[in-house]
Amino acid sequence: MKTKISFKEAILYWLKLGFISFGGPAAQISMMHEEIVEKKKWIDDKSFFHALNFTMILPGPEAQQLATYLGWLMHGRLGGLIAGTLFILPSFFILSLLTYIYINYSDNIWGEGILYGIKAAVIAIIFSASIKIAKKVLKKSYYWMTAVAAFLAINILDINLPIIIIIAGTIGFLFHYLKNNNEYKKKSPLEFFKNKVIKKSMKTLFIALSIWSIVFFFIIYTNESILINLSLFFSQAALVTFGGAYALLPYVFQNIIESHGWLTSQQMIDGLALGESTPGPLIMIVTYVGFIVGWYNDILNLGSPITGAIICAVLATFFTFLPSFAFIFIGAPLIELTKDNKSFEIPLNFITSAVVGLIVNLGYMLAYNSLWTDNNGTKNFDIHLLILIVFSLLALTKAKVGILPLLITLALTGMMMKFYF
Repeated sequence: MKTKISFKEAILYWLKLGFISFGGPAAQISMMHEEIVEKKKWIDDKSFFHALNFTMILPGPEAQQLATYLGWLMHGRLGGLIAGTLFILPSFFILSLLTYIYINYSDNIWGEGILYGIKAAVIAIIFSASIKIAKKVLKKSYYWMTAVAAFLAINILDINLPIIIIIAGTIGFLFHYLKNNNEYKKKSPLEFFKNKVIKKSMKTLFIALSIWSIVFFFIIYTNESILINLSLFFSQAALVTFGGAYALLPYVFQNIIESHGWLTSQQMIDGLALGESTPGPLIMIVTYVGFIVGWYNDILNLGSPITGAIICAVLATFFTFLPSFAFIFIGAPLIELTKDNKSFEIPLNFITSAVVGLIVNLGYMLAYNSLWTDNNGTKNFDIHLLILIVFSLLALTKAKVGILPLLITLALTGMMMKFYF
């Protein structure tokens, strides 16, 4: 690492990254490595990948958490706070603007055509993501069994996603414990709490909980049920969504669409399209969800859809990302002490295996609801959309087409199909 890194130079870089970070976590992580490690040499390879390994075991957006970790390494907590915030801030404003345009102008033939085409691309992107993760994680028969069990649990047994994640993680920890039983017998649990760094991390945890409690207290004071439910929902989602945005989406689908009825399946697909076409982490779709909920519900009896939308978008984003910052500021100092610790590898693989099953279920649900349309009580199968989905999936997996070019192409294709079919 450089002996001295300009704070101003770092801020300008994080701001630039917030505007150009298209392509999902893999592309965003590659951008950071190329610029920070290879070009600027602010961080060495070992520190970069050590930070990356830690963020991969956390719930939430790994790319945003990695930016926070690297900012913390360079300039402490203030650096981490600025890096993590600037990584998502441009996306927040862009996505809010696009959601406003979507609400007001998506019902004309141009808007319908664009969303029709992008719908196919989004479904293909979800299946493509599940294939990529499966290839990396499902290398043992018990990981395959975990993925299938998760798919069946959420689809057939209707078990909540957090319960599935907790069960998978618990099985992983038990599996790891049984393989390393002798190693654990040598360690005293009391030694864990004697380190000064750990005491500082515990203090950080208390600060994070205090911030959450203060904000939530004011929300309860408003006595607005939607704001309370949104805050609790996204706080919980941020703690259980191992695997990043694609793990959050099944949770959102199951709860916001099916349980609360705040969004329709079509609105969720359209939100995925908007999220894929903007910079920043895909998990920023929470901003879209909050905006939609606030627009169609008279929040605090204000009588202003745009004000309610902004309030809900801010709350959804705040409660989703607060834990991400807390995880880094609590865990990064500890992780720096134990760079060779691999004790989370097997539990993480079990959790990620379950996430694969959940992502496949999300793709299945969105595809089913999109392909089978209800026309005056009769179900019609949309063969044109199926063809678009198949070609999109082939473009992603075989031709290695980028997400942004695919979205643009499918948007134009969908527009032409609405005119000619």
